[in-house]
Amino acid sequence: MSVIELSHISKRFGKFVAVNDLSFSVEQGEFFGFIGPNGAGKSTTMNMMLNFIKCSGGEISLLGKKVPQYDLEVKKRIGYVPSDVRFYPQLRVQDLIRYTLDFHHMEGDKAEIDRYCDLFQIDRKKKFGDLSLGNKKKVALVCGLIHHPELIIMDEPTNGLDPLMHARLFRVLKEKQEQGVTIFLSSHNLKEVEDYCSKVAFIRSGQLIGVEDLSQINKKVKVITLKGETLPLEQMQTIGAKCIKKEDHEARFLYEGGLPQLFSTLSNLSADLDDVSVANRDLEEQFMSMYERQEGERL
Repeated sequence: MSVIELSHISKRFGKFVAVNDLSFSVEQGEFFGFIGPNGAGKSTTMNMMLNFIKCSGGEISLLGKKVPQYDLEVKKRIGYVPSDVRFYPQLRVQDLIRYTLDFHHMEGDKAEIDRYCDLFQIDRKKKFGDLSLGNKKKVALVCGLIHHPELIIMDEPTNGLDPLMHARLFRVLKEKQEQGVTIFLSSHNLKEVEDYCSKVAFIRSGQLIGVEDLSQINKKVKVITLKGETLPLEQMQTIGAKCIKKEDHEARFLYEGGLPQLFSTLSNLSADLDDVSVANRDLEEQFMSMYERQEGERL
């Protein structure tokens, strides 16, 4: 079942096109990443999903319901953490948690509230306006999780968090995913997307570049780094390796062929090289490759 379904959605602000003909879907229980450079349209897309701003075109369905027709019904089933947290500064943390539960018509489990507040080290008696950036984000996390949402949408949720809170957040999110909750994560931290997401959508200038299965990204493509006085560019190209970077005495290649052929070639070349490394391509490499390819197609 598709928990998120975007069909040809667009958003224009006057003549500026923030999102253009964007389509993809997210299945139930997926941990889905949404990445792109600043100004790519990520937050605008999420704001349209949540009906904070209206689409200029296209259709959105969340949890099997059309948005905005079933906006209130859908929002009761969603947990949302914005990148910039702005709650009423004069309210105490305990009041914000209570108002969140009231919105969802829930009493709340005191033991569970205590667990979340202890886990994220939150002082419930403090006023929200007196909190640091990191503590404000932790309050937003608790408010986004406390009502047992079926879909969690997070926009840069780890901004301001220290490494301990970062680890605790993703431990909770993985537990939620194991319970069947769908998680939609926008982040500039490609390492956390790579570590936790099963799929990722790449967006640039409001357009979808591609959707990738992360389990396949690492398995299909190898990154080979060769160092030495003489670099065997032609021999590597002969086996299908593509040179992506060359400096004095060092070259990097992408390779998608068979490993026996690769290791046989490297074995024959080893006498002329100072160092050889072979690694799976990580998400950052994939990210840069896709964006550079798109830029090349524009020129």
